[in-house]
Amino acid sequence: MAEADAAGRHIRAAEKASAKKASAKKASAKKASVKKAPAKKAPAKKTPAKKTGAETSIPASSRTLSGVRRVARSAPMSKYFVRARSRAQRMLDDPEALKRVAEESYRSGASRSGPFTAVIDDFRTLVRLVVAYGRGHYREIPPDSLALVVAGLLYVVSPLDAIPDVVPGVGYLDDAVVVGWVIKSVRQELDAFRAWELGQ
Repeated sequence: MAEADAAGRHIRAAEKASAKKASAKKASAKKASVKKAPAKKAPAKKTPAKKTGAETSIPASSRTLSGVRRVARSAPMSKYFVRARSRAQRMLDDPEALKRVAEESYRSGASRSGPFTAVIDDFRTLVRLVVAYGRGHYREIPPDSLALVVAGLLYVVSPLDAIPDVVPGVGYLDDAVVVGWVIKSVRQELDAFRAWELGQ
C-alpha cells in the first residue's frame, strides 16, 4: 500500500511537472507568435504632386480668369518687375547689354499673340528706342525713363514673371499690362523718339 501511495505521488509529481512544461511551452509559443506577427506599417505619406511653373507663381485663389486678370493688373508692382527695374538700372551704361536685350525682346515679341497684340506696335517702338540709344544715335531720354523702358523689355523676355508665358490664353496678359504701363509712363519720350525717327 505504501508502495502504491509512493507510486501515486510519483505519478502526480510527474503529471505536475509535465503540466508545468506544457504551460511553459504554451507561453513560449505565445511569445514567439507575438514576435513573429508582422509589424504594422505606418501609413504611406502622400507626396504632393509636382507643381508646374504656373501653379507656383499664381496663388490658388487667383487661378480663375478674374483672379488671373487681377494678378496681371498688379504686374507693374510685382517683385518680378521690381527686379527687372533693378537690372535695367545697372545696364544703362552698357551699350552691348542694351542691344542684346533689344534683340531678345524683338524676337520674343514677334512670336506673341493674344492680349499682347494690342501693344505690339508701341512695344516695337520701345525696342527701336533702346537700339538707337545703345548705338549712341539717340540720347534725348532721361535715364529714369530709359531704365523703365529697358525694365519693360526685360520683363517681357524673362521666363520668371507674374503669369508664366506657358499658361494657355493668358500667359502674355501680364506682359501686355507691363508694356502698356511702361508706354503710358513714357508716352512723351516715346512720341519724341517717333518724331526723331521721322526726321532721319
